Amino acid sequence: MIMQNVGIQIGTVTVSWYGLFIVLGILAGTALGYLLVCFSHLKFDDFIQIACFTGLGAMAGAKLLYLIVSWQKIDFARITDPEYLNALLGGGFVFYGGLAGGLLGLYLCGKILHIPVAEYARSVIPVIPLAHAFGRIGCAVVGCCYGVPYDGPGAVVYTESIAAPTGTPLFPVQAVEAAGNLVLTAVLCGYIIFCKKKGKKAKSVQLYLVLYAVFRFVLEFMRYDDGERGIIFGLSTSQWISILICAGVIAVVIFGKKKETVKKV
Repeated sequence: MIMQNVGIQIGTVTVSWYGLFIVLGILAGTALGYLLVCFSHLKFDDFIQIACFTGLGAMAGAKLLYLIVSWQKIDFARITDPEYLNALLGGGFVFYGGLAGGLLGLYLCGKILHIPVAEYARSVIPVIPLAHAFGRIGCAVVGCCYGVPYDGPGAVVYTESIAAPTGTPLFPVQAVEAAGNLVLTAVLCGYIIFCKKKGKKAKSVQLYLVLYAVFRFVLEFMRYDDGERGIIFGLSTSQWISILICAGVIAVVIFGKKKETVKKV
């Protein structure tokens, strides 16, 4: 076994660091999902089916949004070159695209398999930030999604990287996001358990969306890979999406309260 910048070489096979941490994230998410499903007295088989639908949707959505925000860097003249096409499709994902694709997969799962997906989403939403945390650790190892130049505590210097500038101290934005996602996982788990014990319906999905959107909006200012993110009027694509998510959740909550008031009247 040989440790390399891009991954671990076992014989003639190279396992990329990013791919390795994605697999670890899936395993950790599955384990947490099992515990949360059991706690909520739901079916683990249904959870697995939902995970398959949302996972496929997330992968497609994450890649699609990456291609949209980085279309100017794509060499369309080489698009028919199998090697170039494989490299283009194999690397580069945007989390928010994955979130949108995952939600679409969740909706389709409910329609096709007739599973009450809303209940599962409320119960196992902590799985998303947990798996996301592992993905960001993978980013930190390979150097993608890197931070701004920074020589303070915790600064990272890459001697080799597939994306980040080498020899320059950088803000450890990937590690900070990974830590934030782990904290968010713990907060959501605690909130779900609290609501369950109180007999209340947890608004855990809304809580996750707002907390992560605010966290991501702030963290984007510490990113330095502007060419990969797409900048519109001084804000990144992810920051605009964060604003839309917060506005959308607030609108849904207000509309829901008005609807409940009308019913009571």
